[in-house]
Amino acid sequence: MVNEVVVLALLQDGPKHGYQILKDAKRLVDPEETFDTKRLYSTLKRLEQDHAVVAHPEPSPVVGAPNRKVYHITPHGADRLVSLVADPANATDRRRFFLSLALFQIIGDVAQGRLLRERLEWLRREEQHLREVVEYPQHTPWSRKVVAFQQTQISDEIAWLAKLGQSIVREAQL
Repeated sequence: MVNEVVVLALLQDGPKHGYQILKDAKRLVDPEETFDTKRLYSTLKRLEQDHAVVAHPEPSPVVGAPNRKVYHITPHGADRLVSLVADPANATDRRRFFLSLALFQIIGDVAQGRLLRERLEWLRREEQHLREVVEYPQHTPWSRKVVAFQQTQISDEIAWLAKLGQSIVREAQL
């Protein structure tokens, strides 16, 4: 899912050949992520089979080299991108959620609100789970520190999302 979103989002800016997509994707994804040629071209192949992108041959700038493919997003691909970004299941996966959040402008207010609510609900369930976990008698001082850190992260994200939600509501009212 993440690879498809990254490729489709990059193609929204205009057609690109595979090397340019790879170069742009490597700048955008986590440095620890291996967005390599194999992963890129298998993603492009899936997207072509799904009619989300089309490829057209273009002469290579290198004399004597074979043509290269230039990829274009299709209307179906643009719809698929919106659907992938707005997927409520993204709320339970940190990486997918923040990728969706980075592309919030392509989904409507209703989908934005739903995704934020789903994330907040998931965070509150996680918060409750951590409250229960911390009560286990077999916890060590170190495991308690880990749980306390996770609780801080969750409460910070909840506060941040609440502010973000208020900001989205204000923008929608303008």
